[in-house]
Amino acid sequence: MAVAPSHNGASVESIASHLDEHIPVALPQAGIAGASIALIRDGELAWAGAYGVADASSGRPLTTDTVFEVASITKPLFTYGVLKLRNAGVLDLDKPLNDYLHEPYLDDPRIRKVTARHVLSHQGGFPNWQRQRDDGELKMYFEPGERYAYSGEGFQYLKMVIEQLTGRSALDVMTELTLEPFGMSSSDLVWPSRRGDPPLALGHEKDGAPREKRDSPDMNAAASLHGNPSDVARFMTWMMRGDDHPDALPTGSIEEMITPNVPVNNSQSWHTVWPRPDAEFSDTVSWGLGWALEHPPRNGQGPGANGPSPWFWHWGDNTVYFNFAIGSRESRSGVVVMTNSAFGYQLWGDVVKITLGGDHPSLDWVADVYSSRHRRPL
Repeated sequence: MAVAPSHNGASVESIASHLDEHIPVALPQAGIAGASIALIRDGELAWAGAYGVADASSGRPLTTDTVFEVASITKPLFTYGVLKLRNAGVLDLDKPLNDYLHEPYLDDPRIRKVTARHVLSHQGGFPNWQRQRDDGELKMYFEPGERYAYSGEGFQYLKMVIEQLTGRSALDVMTELTLEPFGMSSSDLVWPSRRGDPPLALGHEKDGAPREKRDSPDMNAAASLHGNPSDVARFMTWMMRGDDHPDALPTGSIEEMITPNVPVNNSQSWHTVWPRPDAEFSDTVSWGLGWALEHPPRNGQGPGANGPSPWFWHWGDNTVYFNFAIGSRESRSGVVVMTNSAFGYQLWGDVVKITLGGDHPSLDWVADVYSSRHRRPL
C-alpha cells in the first residue's frame, strides 16, 4: 500500500526562515541569477519569497510578482483543461484524434491510433520538438501506447484538435477553463501578456549574461505559460480539492490525472542516441495524465498497482529558465521553485528538502536528464 506523504513537519515560518538563510548563499555558489518560491500548506498558498535578481545587467531584484517562462509545467495545466472538456462531452480521451479531423495530421498510418490519453501520458510515439531540428518534418517512432517517450509535439496535435472541435482558439478556451477560475491573474499562455504588464525575469546564460526575451504570440500547449510560482501554486491547489466547486474537476477526474499510466524510462527523446531499445524503466517514477508521478516501488507489478501516486510533479526547462513543481493530494502540501538561470536545476533539491523533506525519486530521475551534455529544451 502506498504510504501517504507528509511535509517536513516544520512550521511555515521556520521553513521561510531556513530559505531566507540558505537561498541567498546558494544562488551565487551555483551561478544562479535569481529564484522565486511558493509553498502550499493545507491546500492553500501559504508563503512566497523571491531572491536574487530578475536582470543581472541592471540589478533589478526579483519579487514574488515577477513572472518567468514556466516552460513544461504548462502541460499539466493544459491537461486539466482537456479533462474539463472531456467531462463536458467535447472529446473522448480514448477516441483516436484523427477521427476528429478532416485529414490525417501526419502521413503515417500510426497517427490514426493516437488518442488524447496517449498524448497526455507521453505514449503517442513522437519525439520531443523534432520539428525544430529536422526542417519542420515530424516523424513517429513507436506504436501509440507502446512505451513512454516524452514529447511536446503531441500536445500541439491535441491543441489543434481542440480548436477543430470548439471552433475557437485554444488560447481563449484554456484561459477560460484554467487561468481565470484559478485566480492566475499574473499568468498568460502567450507573451507579451494579454492580462496586464507583469514584471519579467530575464533568463541568464551559463556565463551569467541575460538573454533577450523573445516574444511568443502563439500558444504552445506544452510550453508557453508565463507566470510566477504563486500562480502555479494556485493551480496546484485545485489538484488538492475534494469539493464540488463548479470550476473544479470532480475527484474522480483528478485521481485519473495522478494515477500511473506508464513507467518512465531513461531513453530521453532529447538525447542524441534515441530511441534506445535497451532503455531501463523506473520502478518509482511514472506518468499519469499531464503530471509526472513518484511513488513507492511497485514490486514488479504494473503501473498503478499500488493505487494513485502520492506525489505529482513536473519540471520546466527553456534552457535559461529551470522550474520545478511538486505536490500531494494526501498531505495537501507542495512547493514551486522557478529560476532564471541555465544552472537553476541545481537548486531544486535544496528547496524540496527544506520545504517538504523526505525522499523524492523524481529528483533523482530528472537529474539523469542533465547528466547528458546533449540536452534539448523541454
